[in-house]
Amino acid sequence: MWNVSRRWLQTILGIIWFIDGILQLKPQMFTSQFISQVLLPAAQGQPFWIGHTITWAANVVAPHIFFYNIIFAAIQLFLGLLLILNRWVKGTLIISFIWTVIVWWFSEGFGMLLTGQATFLTGAPGAVFLYGLIGIMIWPRDEEAEITGRLHQKWSEVARYSLAILWIIGGLLQLQSVFLTQSGMNGLFSLDVFNRWAAIHPVLVTLLFAILMWVTGILLLIKSHQKIILVGFWLSLVLAFFIWWAGEGFGQILSPLGTDLNSGPLFIVLALCIKPKRVDPKRRIHA
Repeated sequence: MWNVSRRWLQTILGIIWFIDGILQLKPQMFTSQFISQVLLPAAQGQPFWIGHTITWAANVVAPHIFFYNIIFAAIQLFLGLLLILNRWVKGTLIISFIWTVIVWWFSEGFGMLLTGQATFLTGAPGAVFLYGLIGIMIWPRDEEAEITGRLHQKWSEVARYSLAILWIIGGLLQLQSVFLTQSGMNGLFSLDVFNRWAAIHPVLVTLLFAILMWVTGILLLIKSHQKIILVGFWLSLVLAFFIWWAGEGFGQILSPLGTDLNSGPLFIVLALCIKPKRVDPKRRIHA
């Protein structure tokens, strides 16, 4: 099995940020559609204080949408480019953490986790939340990490536990009452074949998906058996791709209002954090 270095993970995250910046420059993003079909829907079904703040933010952006959208795109392009070029990495990640909180709150509505209708199939817990989590994992923590580009084993472990907990939470979210009904599962998938199955057997489809996430999460938690963790790793990749393909429709990036790749690819990147590049301890570090 291949190993992925911290530097490569940083580059992948940078590429995703850069793609998001490009998608933000779509013509429709400079129109009222960005407000009515991207920002305001995040306020639906939220607790009052969250919905109110999202609506407030949308009203602030609406009169000067061209200006704000240029700023939004520039921030994401800036973050992506600096991470790709390996320039001012710590400062860039700090800015990305701040931007992550802003976007997770005002654009993603905290991944819709408090609405009772959040599911990993449609983007929970929020793609930008995963951006921030991965940013924590790839933070350069010492001089050797800067030179070798390795991801410290400690943070590989943190990534494993984080991904395991996310899969377990995903299973719990899938068991919300709305997804045990035909109407709740209606149109949940981006592919008609899965929608037909879900319409006929909503409880069965929900249970199977929830159980698969739980099994994957539990396998990742069994630290004493590396082969079992490896199975959890590969199941994570399969689950992440399935979510991106069958649930998120590859982030709808070709649609006029597709603003990001959605959470599927980020789950894959987080899974890759589990297997850091092993650096020979005898390796000399030269200035």
